Amino acid sequence: MLRVFPLRLLRFLLPTMGLLSACVTPTERAARLAGRAGFQAEVASGKPFLHQVFAKWTGGDSLSIFIEGDGLPWIGQGRTVSKDPTPRRPLALELAARTPGSVVYLGRPCYFGARSDSTCETRRWTSDRYSAATVASMAAVANRLAEGHAVTHITLVGYSGGGTLALLMAPGVHAVERVVTVAGNLDVAQWTRYHGYEALDGSLDPASQAPLGAAIEQWYLLGDRDLTVPPELERRYLERAAPERVLRFPTFDHRCCWAQSWPRIWARIEGVAPVRPP
Repeated sequence: MLRVFPLRLLRFLLPTMGLLSACVTPTERAARLAGRAGFQAEVASGKPFLHQVFAKWTGGDSLSIFIEGDGLPWIGQGRTVSKDPTPRRPLALELAARTPGSVVYLGRPCYFGARSDSTCETRRWTSDRYSAATVASMAAVANRLAEGHAVTHITLVGYSGGGTLALLMAPGVHAVERVVTVAGNLDVAQWTRYHGYEALDGSLDPASQAPLGAAIEQWYLLGDRDLTVPPELERRYLERAAPERVLRFPTFDHRCCWAQSWPRIWARIEGVAPVRPP
């Protein structure tokens, strides 16, 4: 059963050093960004993980759910597991803040201070970052939020590794009608081989899963200068995609310039206006 906890619980999930230090932690930085954008914070219990949620409800039956990238699972050129995988720059949250309508930013297990959850082990943000357990827990939160606000139309938007999770979650989110990946890691096996990383043995791989149903509208946004998830790595996966839904941006890399261009990209996805990649 999913439970939602009040914001005051978040202080107990924050690392002690973050509370005592004058330095702003990644979790605090994200909370400030969300607050400035008018989002309310809560901690939701999935199955079995805790998830930090930032939400802005404007009414209606449509909801956009944003999922963050992998953040900082490793430090020291991949030699040491990070104690806190929370992203230093939460780009998916920046996109969420620029999106109209009802929006939820759904945190991954063990991110944003929730790493103090008793279910957290380092494999949750390393080898098992896209595990079946993570996917099911995030889908459970998405479904409960949708049911609680009478939402019948959901768009999942995932940045980088969040795109991986969006694709994996989609079959388990009841009201999902659209999936958008932004610089998404669509072929995990190809990506790990390309970078020389250890295989993510505890994770699922969208390229090895059955294609999403035709009823789910799918958009894939790629930056031609992306060295983190180079577009050529996505070729096998994108063979199943409608070409007109694959948007390539010649001057974009993995981080630039998604946030700045997001309002017009979103308008194109919503069918409001055309977008011409710079």
